[in-house]
Amino acid sequence: MSTPEHDTIEKILHTAEAAFAVQGFFASSLRQITRDAGVNVAAVHYHFGSKEALFVEVLSRRLTPFMHSLFAHLDAAQAQGKNLGAEDVVDSFVQACFELIQSQDAQAALFSKLMSRLMLDEYRPFREQLAAQNTDFGVRLQAVFQAALPDLPPEVVRWRMHLSWSTLFNAFAGNDVLKVLAPAKTEVNARDPEQVARFVKPFVVAGLQAPLSEK
Repeated sequence: MSTPEHDTIEKILHTAEAAFAVQGFFASSLRQITRDAGVNVAAVHYHFGSKEALFVEVLSRRLTPFMHSLFAHLDAAQAQGKNLGAEDVVDSFVQACFELIQSQDAQAALFSKLMSRLMLDEYRPFREQLAAQNTDFGVRLQAVFQAALPDLPPEVVRWRMHLSWSTLFNAFAGNDVLKVLAPAKTEVNARDPEQVARFVKPFVVAGLQAPLSEK
């Protein structure tokens, strides 16, 4: 049963998520967010403390269930008695994305947009804060990638982990760069999660499994 306080918090989070995803943290103002949410600025300071803390909470409320879903799919694959490979890791990521999009409210799809923004250099303090809050997730994820790519040295695994996650989050963010760089009659429907999954999965798996360069 919801309470007025709970409803206020949800209104703020819901409105802030849309603003941060579309405009970014720095271009979004608390005045705009509170006006759109129908609450006063004092409510944000009371429930979250600051705009920075609100941003981290917006990310955390999606990231935590996403990571639980990701590891649940990885555990399910392992329960079948096979060693996890690159395809299993990517497939678990995609399934977690679908789960988030389908089981949460419509705004859950904004999670990938927020994560793609988080990759930008000016968001580094937020990345570091989230990493500190999710150390267990990070350690386990690193172990999963290393086990899936046993013939690669740790440094290479880290790079491929970075590149694959950056690619996946940006792909599911729905940004179609071809509209700007290479417009054509046949468009890439970057806002269709199923089409994104169809093309990005084999692309990322191939990158993870690519042989080491000679140099």
